[in-house]
Amino acid sequence: MTNKLFHSYFQITILFLLTVPAAIAQRSKPDTIKTVNENIVIQPVFHASMRLQFGKVNILIDPYNSISTFKQMEPPALILITDIHQDHMDTVLLNTLNFEKVKFIVPQAVAEKLPAKYKNDIVVLQNNEQIKEHGISITAVPMYDLPQTPDTRHPKGRGNSYLLEYGGKRIYISGDTDDIPEMRALKNIDIAFVCMNQPFTMTVQQAASAVLAFKPKIIYPYHYRNMNGFSDTEEFKKIVSQSNSHLDVRIRNWYEKPNMAANIKKNENVVYGMVSGASLTMDIYKPEHSNKIGIITIPGTAYGYAYRPDYEQASTTQNFAQDSLYFGKYARQLVEKGYTIFVINHRLAPDFRYTDIVGDCQRAVRFIRFNAHKFDIDPDNIGAFGYSSGATLCSMLGVKEQDNDSKQTGPETVSSKVQCVVTLAARFDLSDFNKKEDTAIQNPIISRVLFNYVGELPMVDNTGYTLSGKYAEASPLTYVNKGDASFLIYSSYDDPLVPHRQETAMYNKLVSNGVDAKLKLSTKGGHFPVPDLEEIDKWLMQHLKKNY
Repeated sequence: MTNKLFHSYFQITILFLLTVPAAIAQRSKPDTIKTVNENIVIQPVFHASMRLQFGKVNILIDPYNSISTFKQMEPPALILITDIHQDHMDTVLLNTLNFEKVKFIVPQAVAEKLPAKYKNDIVVLQNNEQIKEHGISITAVPMYDLPQTPDTRHPKGRGNSYLLEYGGKRIYISGDTDDIPEMRALKNIDIAFVCMNQPFTMTVQQAASAVLAFKPKIIYPYHYRNMNGFSDTEEFKKIVSQSNSHLDVRIRNWYEKPNMAANIKKNENVVYGMVSGASLTMDIYKPEHSNKIGIITIPGTAYGYAYRPDYEQASTTQNFAQDSLYFGKYARQLVEKGYTIFVINHRLAPDFRYTDIVGDCQRAVRFIRFNAHKFDIDPDNIGAFGYSSGATLCSMLGVKEQDNDSKQTGPETVSSKVQCVVTLAARFDLSDFNKKEDTAIQNPIISRVLFNYVGELPMVDNTGYTLSGKYAEASPLTYVNKGDASFLIYSSYDDPLVPHRQETAMYNKLVSNGVDAKLKLSTKGGHFPVPDLEEIDKWLMQHLKKNY
C-alpha cells in the first residue's frame, strides 16, 4: 500500500464519524451559581442542550444528539423544548429513551410532534404564558426570525425562548432567535444563554449587540455551531467586553467529541478489496440489538479534493472534520437505532477517476452482500446513505449494476446494487452547472472538483454544458430505470453548490420509471439540508425490512 493512499483512507475513516473536530476539548465542567435558596448548577451538553440543576430538581433543555450521554444523567423532573427542529426536539433520542415521571414544557407545535408515549406528560406553554413547577417560575418568551416571510424557518409564535426564575435569579434561554425586540426588552437578567449560528440565527455581531442592549450579568454563548464550522465566540466576547466590561462572558465547550456508546461494536479497517497491492478498507459499526439492516455510508469529500465552505482550498483534514459536524451525527444515530453501518473508504481524485471510485463503492456492496451472514444483515436488502459527493456515489449504487464476471468466484458473483438510497445535497447530473440562472453557484470550484473526478471538462454548446461522454457515464441521472433502488432525496433551495433543479429532475425521472421516491426541499440550509431522522428511519424500514 502506498503511503499516500493509506493516508487518504485513514483520514476518511477516522474523521467521518466525529461529530466535532478532534481538536475540541472534552465537555466543560459544570458551573455553580449561588442563590438565596439552593445553588443552580449549569452543565453544557451539546449545541442547544444543557442540564440545569435547581437544588435537587434536574431540568433538561432541548435534549439532542448522543443517546448514551443522556442515559448516564440523573433523570430529569422537567424537559423544556424550544422548537420543532431536530437539534432541539430530537425525536430519535426521545423515542429511544424512556423518560419516566417527567413533565415536558413545550410550545403547541412541539406538543403535536412529541412521541405518543409522552402524551400525558405534556404542558403546553405558548408565547408570554407562565407556569410554576417545582418552585421554578417558567415564562415562554417569543423567538423568531427577522424579517418574517411566508417561508421563514422560525415563524413568530411557533417556538419559545424561556425565562426561568429561581432563588432570586432570572435565567434566559434564547433558543433559535434573531435579534428581536422582545429579547432586547428583557430586564434584570442574571444569566443568558445566547445563540449565534449562521444562516439560521444571529451573527456574532447581532448577538453581541443584543446582549449589550439587555445587559445580562453572565452570558453563555451557545448554539454556535454553523453548517460550516463554528461562530467566533472569542470575537463575541471581545465585542461585548470592550463595550461593557461589567458583563461576564463565559465561553464553554458545547461540542464534546462523543464517545462510542458501550453497546456499539466497532470493527476498523476491514479489507473489502485490493488494488495494485493497496487495501480498500471499511469500518463497521454494529449495534447491540441489530435490526438486521446494513447501510453503506459515504461522507462528502469532493471526491478527494476538499475546500473550505468559503470555497478556498483547504486540507482534507479540515474539510472532513467540517463534514462530520453535519453528516457524522446522523450516521451515528442510525447505529443507535439498530442499523449496522459500513463506512467505506474509496480511492480519491485526482489520482483516480470516477470509474475507479465508483468501482470501489460497488466492490464494497458486493463484499458486504457476500458476507452478510457474518455481519448478521439481510443480503437482499442493503441501503446507502451519503452526503454531497458521497451522496452522488450512493446514488450510483442504486441505479448502476457492475457487470458480473462468470469466471470469478466470491463477491464478484453477487449484485453490486443497493435497494434503498438516502441522499443529502447530491449532484445527480454532473454537467449541470454554469447556466445563466446560476449566478450564486460557485462554478470555478465545481468545475475543478468535477475535472479532477472525471478527467476532462464537459462538452459545451450554445446553451452551456451538456450531459455527454464521460459526464453522462459519471451521472446517476443517466442510469435511472425501472426496478432501481428507492430514493429519499434531501436538498435546499439555497444550495450554493448544487442547483435544486437537479434533485427535481432525478425525482421526476425516478417516478416516471415507476421507482418509489420522495423529494424533500427545504427553504434554507445551503449545501447542508436538514434531514428528518424519523423520516429516514421510516423510509429505510419500509423499503429494507421484510414484513414491515
